[in-house]
Amino acid sequence: NVTFADGDATDDTFLVTGRQRGVDVIKELKTICMEHEETSPVENLMIELNSFKFSQNATYSDCTTAAMLSILDRLNITPDISSAKLISGLKSRLSHWGPLLQKMSIGMDEEKATILALERAATSEGAVGETLTKPPAFRFLLQTLHDEEIVSEEAILAWAEERRNSDSDTDVGKLFHQQPTQDFLEWLEEESDDDDDSDDDSDEEED
Repeated sequence: NVTFADGDATDDTFLVTGRQRGVDVIKELKTICMEHEETSPVENLMIELNSFKFSQNATYSDCTTAAMLSILDRLNITPDISSAKLISGLKSRLSHWGPLLQKMSIGMDEEKATILALERAATSEGAVGETLTKPPAFRFLLQTLHDEEIVSEEAILAWAEERRNSDSDTDVGKLFHQQPTQDFLEWLEEESDDDDDSDDDSDEEED
């Protein structure tokens, strides 16, 4: 399962069976994504990613991580980019990349990996990290992934549960505890509770 411990998600402390020693699968998968021309069908890229995944015994979570990092790179994020342009840029990219992320997200783990990739980019050095750590940029991108049905409410809340006790002095903790992000999570939790209540009411009516 994908977990959200502080630190680099690609830090392999052991050699995965079937994987060539020294291969950074996320880096290699991202390179494949970056070489993809958006004028070509995204299905062609899926074939390439699946082929590499099989050859290195990688996972679909590795694939969604690499794809999300590639999408963020393609947004050409600069420190002066507006939140509106960030959102519109991500939505535009997802019109092409969305089907790939959805098909490769065979469960919640892959959706969590997509969130983790966004978090990783936001806590990185350089213009991307500088921009995405400025509230409410991270919250808006996370919400866009949810609105475009790339990551589910359940995956976001699972990520939040893992992060809730994170040290607010760390980069990850500071990002998570930003007020706009907390407001979004609170709204999601209320929506989840309302859905649960509706399901309970439906069950009672059926009885």
